[in-house]
Amino acid sequence: MLFFQEKEAAESLDEWCLTTLQKIREASPLSLKVILRSIREGRFETLDQCLVREYRVSVRAISKNVSSDFVEGVRARMVDKDFAPKWDPPSLKDVSEDMVDHYFSPFDELEPELVLPTALREPYM
Repeated sequence: MLFFQEKEAAESLDEWCLTTLQKIREASPLSLKVILRSIREGRFETLDQCLVREYRVSVRAISKNVSSDFVEGVRARMVDKDFAPKWDPPSLKDVSEDMVDHYFSPFDELEPELVLPTALREPYM
């Protein structure tokens, strides 16, 4: 009986892995690299630092300075519903480190950084 449950669990996991892999293959290559870097950096940061970084990445994603993948993804899923986005760049090998770095670089004086009220919440910081 236990063997049957283990086999069923393994099959379920295999199905989940295949589904997840397919979704990764369909995703924006630039976004995949940005997300991977964000996860790696976030492992060693405080919640406040993570929120500031995620705000910066989100603003950069919708700004279309490096790529219009966010808009293209919305178009493909919600507007035209063709589920066939044209990513720019189209593959992982075409994504440069400079492109990814842009998402994490500080804003200039025209775009304010996210400032969290940490001092109000944690006066010892």
